[in-house]
Amino acid sequence: MARRSRIFADVKAVALDGYGTVIDFTEPDFIVTMAEVAAAQGFNVDAADLWQRFLKASYDMRAEHHHDPVYTRYDEAWARQFEVCFAQLGIEADAWKAAEHLRERLATAPAFEEARGFVEELRRHYPVAMVSNADDDFLTRCLERNKLEFDVILTSEQAGAIKPNREIFDKAAERLQIPNAHIVYAGDNPIPDVLGPVRAGMKAVWVNRFGHRKPRGVPQPHLRVKSLTELLPKLAPPVG
Repeated sequence: MARRSRIFADVKAVALDGYGTVIDFTEPDFIVTMAEVAAAQGFNVDAADLWQRFLKASYDMRAEHHHDPVYTRYDEAWARQFEVCFAQLGIEADAWKAAEHLRERLATAPAFEEARGFVEELRRHYPVAMVSNADDDFLTRCLERNKLEFDVILTSEQAGAIKPNREIFDKAAERLQIPNAHIVYAGDNPIPDVLGPVRAGMKAVWVNRFGHRKPRGVPQPHLRVKSLTELLPKLAPPVG
């Protein structure tokens, strides 16, 4: 195994984002889900347009893309977002049913192919936390379904806070019993997963699978990688 990066020489714990980092559910999957919502309720809509409207409604309410979002249960927030979208499009549909469909899709999402082996190997060297903008119900089902085990699992629901707010990162450090400065956090979304941990005094790794550009106002991550496989030798000590 390659030698561990000097950047992480003092790391004593690792925290990982959930969806888009460990769990294989990204923007194309959300768009497919929007199409399924429309089909289930019998209305015609451009799924990509519905997804963009759904995102816009999220930004306007309390999205994790804000620098200081306020926590609301995701099913409640999603229902309100769908209500806004349906009103804009002149559609009569059940927003709560749509939100429940999204929750079910997230609960049954697969992990990335390398995720389980990555987490298992990492846990040989560090305590590893899952820190996710999620509610307990769908994230717990997803992790159990994918046989993914962590030393700490912390959701927005438990913390009462949403990344990039510092509170959720501080709570993760408290649960891990490791100071923030000795934790590396890895995630796929620059604002919650780079801005957030950097503001909390952690080291940040951007898992940029699709070559996205970093938004303005987001600090440079300590490391950029394209996959968890690429990240592993940067973190794990050399064998032997």
